[in-house]
Amino acid sequence: MICALSVRFHVALICSNKEHDELKQQCIDISMLWTFIGRPRSGGINEERLRCKYRYKQAIKTARQECDRLLNDNLFEQLCNKDEVNFWKAWRKWFCVNKLKLTNTLNGKTGVYSVLDEFTEYYKKVVEPYNAVADETMALQVDQLLETSRLQLHDVTSNVTVEDVAKCIGNLKRHKAVYLDSTSSDHLIFGGPQLVVHLALLFNSMIYHSFLPSDFCNGVIIPLLKSKHGDATDINMYRGITLSPAISKLFESALLRLYGEFITSHPLQFGFKKKSSYTC
Repeated sequence: MICALSVRFHVALICSNKEHDELKQQCIDISMLWTFIGRPRSGGINEERLRCKYRYKQAIKTARQECDRLLNDNLFEQLCNKDEVNFWKAWRKWFCVNKLKLTNTLNGKTGVYSVLDEFTEYYKKVVEPYNAVADETMALQVDQLLETSRLQLHDVTSNVTVEDVAKCIGNLKRHKAVYLDSTSSDHLIFGGPQLVVHLALLFNSMIYHSFLPSDFCNGVIIPLLKSKHGDATDINMYRGITLSPAISKLFESALLRLYGEFITSHPLQFGFKKKSSYTC
C-alpha cells in the first residue's frame, strides 16, 4: 500500500527542551507588556518584542532542520543496510497519519448508535445467501462431494498429532487482536507442552464426533478504514476484519495440515493463496 505524503513537524517535541521553553515564555511576557501599553509600533518595547519573536522563530526553524537531518540520516542508514522493515517504519512515522478520529457520521446518519446500526445492517449482507435456496443447494453439493470423495480419503489420516498442533502454534503471530473470550495467540504460544497435548486430544474428539463449539462459528467484525486519507463518512471506504477465537484458528490450521492437498480454489483466484500474487 502506498501512503500519500502528509508532511508534518513534531512541534510539540521540538519545543520540549528548556531553551525553547524560555524563548517562548519571553515572547509571551514581552507580548503581554506590549499589549498592556497600547501596542505601539515603535520604541524599545516593540523592538524587543520583535527580537524575541525572531529568536523564537529561528529556534523553531533550526529544530525543524535538525529533525529533518536526523530523519534523513536514519532513512539513509536503513537503506544502506537494506533493512526495508525499519526503513518504512521510519517513513510512515514521519510522513503518514497515525491516529484516526472515529467518525460520528456514516452514510448521512449521525450519532454513535446510528453508526453502529449502519455497520450492522451493512455487514449482515455478507452472510446472506443470494436466494432462498442457496444454502440448501450448497449443502447438497457438499454432501455429493463428500460421498464421491469418500473412497479417495480412506487412507488419509484423520488424527491430529501433538506434533501437528505444536507446528501450528509455532506459526501463530504474537500480539494479535483477541476475540470476546480474551484468549490470544500468546496464551497458546506460551501455554507449554501440556496444553499442546490437551489441544490435540480436543481436536481429535471434535473430528471424531463431527462437532464444533458454537463460538467457533461466530466472529466479531471490526470495520477498518481502507485508506487513511479516504472519506470516513462513506461506508464503502471500510473493510471488515473478522476476529475469531484463537483456538478455532488453530483448529483450522490443523485441518489444513491434514487435508490441505484436497482443498482447491478457482485458478483465477490469486489473492490469499500460496505461491501466487495479484500484483504484476
